[in-house]
Amino acid sequence: MKRERRRDGVYQSREVAKILGISARTLYRLLAAGRIREPMRNPANGYRIWTEVDIQEVREALGK
Repeated sequence: MKRERRRDGVYQSREVAKILGISARTLYRLLAAGRIREPMRNPANGYRIWTEVDIQEVREALGK
C-alpha cells in the first residue's frame, strides 16, 4: 500500500494508526506500556506530533 508523505513530515496519532493498520487505542497502549517513546507535543494544543522516525519505532515495537 503506497501512501503519500506529508509535506511537513509530521503526523497526528490517528494518521499514524491508519498508516500502521492499528487502532489509535493500540497506539496509546504501546505508549502507556512504555514500549515506545512519547513523541513531541504541539505546544499550541498539546497534541502528539509523530515523525517518520517515531513511526518506524512503532513499526519495530509491533514487529512489522
